[in-house]
Amino acid sequence: MSHPLPVDIWPVAIFAHNEADHIAACLDSITAAADDHAVICYVLANACTDATESVVRRYAEKHPGVQLVSIALGDKANAWNVYVHEVAPKSDVHFFIDGDVSACPSALTELNSVLAHHPQANAASALPETGRSVVRTRRAMLEGKEIAGNLYALSGRFVDRIRNAKLRMPIGFIGEDSLIGALAKWDLDPNGTWKDDRIVPCANAGFAFESVSPLDPADWKLYWRRRIRYSIRGYQIKMLRTALKQAGLAGMPQHIAELYPGIVTSYRVNWNGINTLFDWLALKRIRRDAHPN
Repeated sequence: MSHPLPVDIWPVAIFAHNEADHIAACLDSITAAADDHAVICYVLANACTDATESVVRRYAEKHPGVQLVSIALGDKANAWNVYVHEVAPKSDVHFFIDGDVSACPSALTELNSVLAHHPQANAASALPETGRSVVRTRRAMLEGKEIAGNLYALSGRFVDRIRNAKLRMPIGFIGEDSLIGALAKWDLDPNGTWKDDRIVPCANAGFAFESVSPLDPADWKLYWRRRIRYSIRGYQIKMLRTALKQAGLAGMPQHIAELYPGIVTSYRVNWNGINTLFDWLALKRIRRDAHPN
């Protein structure tokens, strides 16, 4: 942990949960995204029940810059903690990418350049090149200075501070990008000054992924689950923001469900168009998890 890399090697954390069909393409994309800059890829395979780990092992036999990190718990927030606190080497920059997306050519190079030219920035984010709402999403990210969890970079200085503060994401928290974005803009002080320029979205760094279509019967189940997760994420963000504003970083729970009992009873489902149904199902699940017995 925290061992130094040669300055010419970039560490890349890749989150993978049952990504046997996509992980090789993700790994292939990293070379072009780094413009042949030397990288070391840590595939954080969390609770995979498919062939993801086998695919990565075979890939690593021909690519020595790939390391498999097998994690028993299927949770992205926990995998992020494992990387930052147990795996991450000492480096000036750290890249984070989902195992089901591909980084576009030069994406890592552009993200590294953005951080180098914006010393006030804690993070830089790539922008989507695919998706049904790609134009609207890109515009919103550029205007709001937002992070996309699919592909982003953190400065080594920021990661060191997170590690030194022993700051961990709550297990069970959905949408680590929203929390990282807030911590970056807060500069790790929830009661400090929120500064948008601590995140720099990079229009020249992109990523691509396969879109889920609500019109394709084969995707209906995945689409349904994803929409409920989005709604759960919205409630979780609201709860966590309240906790951090009240107690600072000391208010960060070990598991996000620790916040459910004291807050969820005051939440109500408001009209939100078609999302109202998913909000209702999400709140129902949260209330069930708040009182499992």
